[in-house]
Amino acid sequence: MPGPIDEPGRDRNLDAAEWRFRAYALLLGGVCFAVALAEMARAREILADGLVPSVLFGCFIALSWFFSFSLFPRARLSVSLDMAYMLTALCALPHPCPMLVALIGGLLGSVLRQLDREYRQAAFLEGIALNTGGLILSALAGQAVIERLGGLWTPHHLTWWTVGGLVALYAGYTLTNLIVMGVAVALRGEALWPYLLHYLRYAPTIEIFAIPLALGLTLLYSASGVWGFAPLGGTFLIASALLRKLNRAQAELSRANEQLQNRSRELRTLNTIGREISSSLDPQVVFGRIAANLQRILDAPLLFLSLRQRGATEGYVEFLARGGLIQPRPDRPLGEGFTNWMFEARRPLLLSDVEADRDALPCAPVILEPGVRALLATPLNVHHETIGVLSVQSPRPGAYTVDHLSVLATIAQQAAIAIDNARNYQMATVDQLTHLYLRDFFMRKLSEEQARARRYGSTFAALMLDLDRFKTINDHQGHLTGDRFLRRVGDVILDSMRAADVPCRWGGEEFCVLLPETDSEGALAIAERLRARVAELEMRVGDLKIRTTLSVGIACYPQDDPGTLAGFLERADRALYAAKQAGRDRVVMAAGLEPPGAEPESESATG
Repeated sequence: MPGPIDEPGRDRNLDAAEWRFRAYALLLGGVCFAVALAEMARAREILADGLVPSVLFGCFIALSWFFSFSLFPRARLSVSLDMAYMLTALCALPHPCPMLVALIGGLLGSVLRQLDREYRQAAFLEGIALNTGGLILSALAGQAVIERLGGLWTPHHLTWWTVGGLVALYAGYTLTNLIVMGVAVALRGEALWPYLLHYLRYAPTIEIFAIPLALGLTLLYSASGVWGFAPLGGTFLIASALLRKLNRAQAELSRANEQLQNRSRELRTLNTIGREISSSLDPQVVFGRIAANLQRILDAPLLFLSLRQRGATEGYVEFLARGGLIQPRPDRPLGEGFTNWMFEARRPLLLSDVEADRDALPCAPVILEPGVRALLATPLNVHHETIGVLSVQSPRPGAYTVDHLSVLATIAQQAAIAIDNARNYQMATVDQLTHLYLRDFFMRKLSEEQARARRYGSTFAALMLDLDRFKTINDHQGHLTGDRFLRRVGDVILDSMRAADVPCRWGGEEFCVLLPETDSEGALAIAERLRARVAELEMRVGDLKIRTTLSVGIACYPQDDPGTLAGFLERADRALYAAKQAGRDRVVMAAGLEPPGAEPESESATG
């Protein structure tokens, strides 16, 4: 039958439900123990005559608990031969010998199970009381069924009445056991119906073998006595032990298979990550692909990336991955804290339970949500330099192991190289102040667009932009303030662009924008939008509000194309000069302009 209720080594909060369960277990065990002693005291002579077989049956029941096995591993329901031995004792031994059998089997079986780490009980005393009390109560129920059958049933001869009586005995025994364990489950605060449905789904199939087995053992005991019964009963125990050993071998094989499958999945994911992250030169895109693949092999609902910012502005650029979305976090300055500690330590970190392990750290870790309980973090190291920190977090305590940390560290090595390549590419192609492209990259894109337009007969436009009177800001507020304002302008330009547009910092406060597949009407609309948004831009320095305007010149292909890129950009620059001369804060098209008689003055000279 299914083995006794076990608590495999887990701590429980001593809430009201737990106290009710413990009180029930101790009360059941105490009452049943007292009833069994009273029954045995009233028939000491019968008990003395049946002492040897009673002890033997009790030891068989205890060993059957210890050697319990599983026929349906997925059902997580252990099987033992204790029901067959108990039914045999009820049929073959006079009352109250079955009480002694139940008492010995319950006490010794609980002790033997405590020696097994797989079934070790946290509340040992309550476990003994419940298991022994349930077994005694089931024996009392079986005795009541035998008395009810009376003279109609003779277990010493194989007849239909014998089989029917044994089925009735089995039903009464099973029902009693189910009631005892069902009450325990309910008092413990667990769901009762799922337990009952699970029991009724598997237990009848598992336990039905107890009827023919008990019938055979009873007939053998009636014919040969205890010493004829003992060898066959012992043989069944040996079979149980072998099945138990087979179960453990199957479990080890399943674990090995699962580890192999996990490792295979990890290797495939590592290969996918290496292939995907190397195909992008955008750190945010790289992080997004890392996050998507990591969540296939780790419990990682939250991921965090912190990169040390290079250039004049030092700090951390950070991203968060949550629910499949990548969210940039506000940049943070360099300083004390968890991220800085990870950069200095340059070694991975595993926290199985943040609440328990927090005090062991020199600083509080970055926690992305209040419910986070487990955390993995590893530095991104490239060429003996730490460029960032990658972290995964879970609300489930103990979600990560050393194996998970090894996987994350391996992925971090690939990610560090990909992110470093992306950052190096950005350093070579993007202006670190405004985050717009540099002039060399812009000229390459412009050359490619011109070749494509000539081949397919398409259009494109170039905007030349210059901030009006920006020299005044630098002269009166200083170059640091001027740089901050230029960065804000760069953000406005980036926010106004389409995906295919190429914005560039041409030099100083002058910018240039390539608009692929754009005619003069479309270019004029984009230029006017840029001009209006820059005019609305305002930055506070103390009590002072800093504002300026934007002048824009537009050249369109093919109407403004003189045949060379330099000539094309010169047309846009002349249109910009015309906008300056016309009063600034306006947009001028190059088409229709006459070449000026003199070279345009630079903004640094005229403002």
